[in-house]
Amino acid sequence: MQFEKITKPQRTSQEVLKQINNLIIEEKLRPGDRLMGEREMAGELGVSRTTLREALRTMEFLGWVEIKPGGGTFIRNAQLNDVISPLALALSVEPTRIEELWETRITLEVECAGLAALRASEEDLQIISHALRDMKSSLEDLDAYAKADMRFHFLITQASQNSMMTRLLQTFVVHILELIKKAGPLRFSHDIGGLYTIQEHISIYDAIVSHNAELSKILMRKHLEGSRSEG
Repeated sequence: MQFEKITKPQRTSQEVLKQINNLIIEEKLRPGDRLMGEREMAGELGVSRTTLREALRTMEFLGWVEIKPGGGTFIRNAQLNDVISPLALALSVEPTRIEELWETRITLEVECAGLAALRASEEDLQIISHALRDMKSSLEDLDAYAKADMRFHFLITQASQNSMMTRLLQTFVVHILELIKKAGPLRFSHDIGGLYTIQEHISIYDAIVSHNAELSKILMRKHLEGSRSEG
């Protein structure tokens, strides 16, 4: 495979994502393919290894790749085009449009919480509970907590069984993760140990498990509006 040098001074990790997206769409990268080593890949792209690692972590979080310690990074066997193609829209989100992102996120996730309460399978509920468990165990590691938090919200959207809403959230997931990271320190400064924040997530989960759609929506809106005010 051959990458192009990235010359843009900003958002270079996102430029890495775009190039890998294009290689997958063009079928130059296929499920199971191993990416070149970090040093070589960073050299071809003309970016730092830190920038490359940021992009790879994002891809791992989104489920595009599997990183095997000591073994390399591999393209995952998934419906990659469905996941990756909306990324171009995500790249257009600028800081001046953060309020629009919050409005979109709240509208989308509140409705999905209600649908999840009506449609979530036992498997859906189990994997959501796993994300909740990861949040509880990573309160002292903001980066790990933010990823578990984003996973919790994304899994609820998946549990809505609405593929269009799921893909729409995928479009913004990288930016939503940044919102979580930004709001986290301030929220936790008001919430010693993060216990209240965790309880908000537990309450949403319990409402979904109880198939109470209206309560799920109310609790999700309250939680997201609280996060928005902290951001």
